[in-house]
Amino acid sequence: MTIHTRGCGILRFIHMGIAALTLCCALVKQGQAQSAWNPIQIPLTSDANTTPTNTSGQHLQNYFDMPAPDPRQYRPRPLNDVELNFARTAWQFFEKNTDPDTGLVPSVQNFQSMTMWDQGGYLLAIASAHRLGVISRTDAEQRIFKALSSMAKLQLFQSALPNKAYNIQSLAMTDYANKPTPNGIGYSALDIMRLMSGLLVVTQNFPEFFPMAQNIVDRWDLKRLTANGRFQGMAILHRKHKRNVQEGRICYEQYAAHTGMLLGLPVQEAFQFAPILRWQKYFDIQLPADVRTKSTHGVSAVTTSEPFLLEVLEYGWRPETFDVAWAVFRAQMFRHKETGILTSLSEDHIKGPPYFAYNTILTDHEPFVSVTARRKDVSDKRGLSTKASFAWWAITDHPYTVELVNAVQGLQTSNGWYAGLFESTMQPNEILTLNTNAVILEALHYKAFGPLYQRQ
Repeated sequence: MTIHTRGCGILRFIHMGIAALTLCCALVKQGQAQSAWNPIQIPLTSDANTTPTNTSGQHLQNYFDMPAPDPRQYRPRPLNDVELNFARTAWQFFEKNTDPDTGLVPSVQNFQSMTMWDQGGYLLAIASAHRLGVISRTDAEQRIFKALSSMAKLQLFQSALPNKAYNIQSLAMTDYANKPTPNGIGYSALDIMRLMSGLLVVTQNFPEFFPMAQNIVDRWDLKRLTANGRFQGMAILHRKHKRNVQEGRICYEQYAAHTGMLLGLPVQEAFQFAPILRWQKYFDIQLPADVRTKSTHGVSAVTTSEPFLLEVLEYGWRPETFDVAWAVFRAQMFRHKETGILTSLSEDHIKGPPYFAYNTILTDHEPFVSVTARRKDVSDKRGLSTKASFAWWAITDHPYTVELVNAVQGLQTSNGWYAGLFESTMQPNEILTLNTNAVILEALHYKAFGPLYQRQ
């Protein structure tokens, strides 16, 4: 089947999933999964001779200049009891928030709305929790079956692609405020690619679900998502005017294209960094950025941790990503060196206004600011991200990241992990989200097994 058919036969690659049954040898024995949640808070240690970090303003350790192993040479190792409890904490979000009827999970606790991005995260969380022994294979299979059954029922925007948001109980198309919108609000290519990443992983680990996944995707007109080698989404302007818009800035685009390339989508331009990559000097370091800024393309470009982390956790390192991602990581260590402030920045929900922010290394030409989706400066809400701390720890094995994880250990609750700590006060950002807890599970999976998707 080719890219020109509706649905693109886009899961054709999963004939390789049968071979993935060999992965089951690495799974914990069925029936031994532990469901009890008993958080353990013991500081992690590093091989480096480190001293405690003073987050009040004076740094006590220069991690920026500390030698570190090449993260591309990392070898997985079994989790210890503390780390397994980290995973069990993250899984509590899904235990407490899965809708009993639809089997879907809200993006934020107590707000019954979902996006395709987050449902992709849910599927990745199931696969991670199963391999880590947090849930049994039977539990994982039941959850996947229920979630895919509901996804098969979703009304599509213009009968072509998933809407940007849905109510997880009624499955109705909504706006981002969870208000029903019978005609929908458009579709996001990036969100759909993250869902596809989840489908890639669960059908590789659970190949019996390939037919269900294929039937879902066969309903979608995926050729609408691409143009000129890049991704495009559908935006609704002034509630009625529709237009296609190029989607994705630095690494968000490349991460989505990594999935797209595996699926055979024509997104070669989006997969590369070189055409859109620029470097901006900041003191003695260089910050990676996108050449497409608000002045040139109407929307500010943000450089932040999230997409770099997801690409590595799900697919592993590739040469094009490594240099840019490593610069993003070192920029955060450099800020810690200069200010003494532990820095781990990503996109995150916020409890209370403005509810969501991109905590960035660079927004257009402005270093270390936090902005809303509409690019309003909300740097007073900048946070130390829990999920980014875990993910950097998993993929770099750098002593600095041990400090990050130790800083957020107190954010465990019986309903999952809080999103992070506000830098200005070091008080918890007391919001529980699907994405935070899914990424933590992905990070712990990487620590124990490596990338979620295994190339054959």
